Amino acid sequence: MLEALLVYLGETQREGRVVTRRLRATIILWVLTAIFFLIAFVAAVVAGSIYLAHHVGAGPAALVVAGSAFLLGVIMLVALAIVKRPRAYAARPVAPLTAAPLTAAPLALQSLLTLAIQARPYATLAVAAAAGFLATRAGTKKPK
Repeated sequence: MLEALLVYLGETQREGRVVTRRLRATIILWVLTAIFFLIAFVAAVVAGSIYLAHHVGAGPAALVVAGSAFLLGVIMLVALAIVKRPRAYAARPVAPLTAAPLTAAPLALQSLLTLAIQARPYATLAVAAAAGFLATRAGTKKPK
């Protein structure tokens, strides 16, 4: 029993080394990728500044570069706020339509009509008469 446990622990440790080795390699590759992208971004900013300085002058070119960097920073902050938002503010999943709301609709309509009749009886009567007039008129066309 003890021998089986030791063999299991040895295999687990060996597998853990493989996983950490892969994880370490992945982290190193991500860091190198980030460094090269940062170098490319800095080179693009410097090249854009030089190009703009040639056309509009050094001052406005620096303002344009600083403004675009600020805009990118604000966009990244908004994206970070959206990603890290609490679950209470997260979008709620849309529930599929079921038969329950459809079966409750006549009861809701009846209660709304009861309240409308009690609150404004003449206005409700006028709306009902107009709806009846439009409902009977829709199927009749005048002959030419």
